[in-house]
Amino acid sequence: MSYHCPSQVIVEAGGLKRLSQLTSGYDTVTCVTDEGLLRDYRGQLESLLSVTPNWVKVSDDPEAHTPGGINGVVIGFGGGRSIDTAKLIATATGLDWISIPTAASHDGIASEVASVSHNGFKYSKKCKTPIAVVADLDIISRAPPRLNLAGVGDILCKASSLSEWRFAYENFGESFNEDAYRVTENALNSVLTDGSLEVLVRAEIDAGRAMCIAGSSRPCSGTEHSISHAMERRNHDLHGMQVIFATPLCLHYLEERGYAIQSQESIHKLMESRGLPTSLKAMSMTPGLFYEYIVHALDLMERRERHSILAGVDKASLMRTIRTLY
Repeated sequence: MSYHCPSQVIVEAGGLKRLSQLTSGYDTVTCVTDEGLLRDYRGQLESLLSVTPNWVKVSDDPEAHTPGGINGVVIGFGGGRSIDTAKLIATATGLDWISIPTAASHDGIASEVASVSHNGFKYSKKCKTPIAVVADLDIISRAPPRLNLAGVGDILCKASSLSEWRFAYENFGESFNEDAYRVTENALNSVLTDGSLEVLVRAEIDAGRAMCIAGSSRPCSGTEHSISHAMERRNHDLHGMQVIFATPLCLHYLEERGYAIQSQESIHKLMESRGLPTSLKAMSMTPGLFYEYIVHALDLMERRERHSILAGVDKASLMRTIRTLY
């Protein structure tokens, strides 16, 4: 079976040097990044490219910098916003794109899914898959530690998304792909047992590959992600911190139904040991506000035709569980 996944994946120290061979056949290069990274890496990137790139900053309007020509490539160099903007430009123009993450903060570095905002809320939009991912471990290791910790959260939350996916498949007939499930499960297990940066980056790339295989974000994104999207209007924490924070709640109810592949208690203990948020105080949140986010998340899940493990759980039960777990 064939999937539209990255044809080249480079995860190594000094991997950025491989960029020249990846872009050698293109007439134009558009590089999307932020102000700070542009200042720090502009010279290095331009020295590796055969043509002078068109620079697009994430603070700019992407439509005002839409690249011309049919033999061009778009590079996303940076964090989530830079990579998502590169995805959107590549999708709008039909051009190839290359993902070069500068932090291991999320699992979108190799996926075809971009996070976009509408009326203050974030949602996922299907885009193009990158033709290549270049993860230079030297560069990623220099990222603020909290960014890479958020990436750990974005992988550990697969304990919830995978469990809920199988639950929804077996009880409500949602589409399911065993290959995508196994790829995601292996990524989760690798981070559960190994805290190294390389393992985290490879797990994030595999999560993106699983989404390609499944044709949707469902293997990696369940109710815990919808709760995170609901948080966006008031909370502005890192995505990985928000999704892992919501994970114990989902696992609690998945355990009750016999579907949790990891126990709520084991994930909670791992979150504590790795410095991930485990309390309402850590997220500057009240039980009532958390409940509001859950209500909105359930609406998001319904609109996406995805069944939530929290569907049908009454407010009293949710509030009691929130107070107990957090």
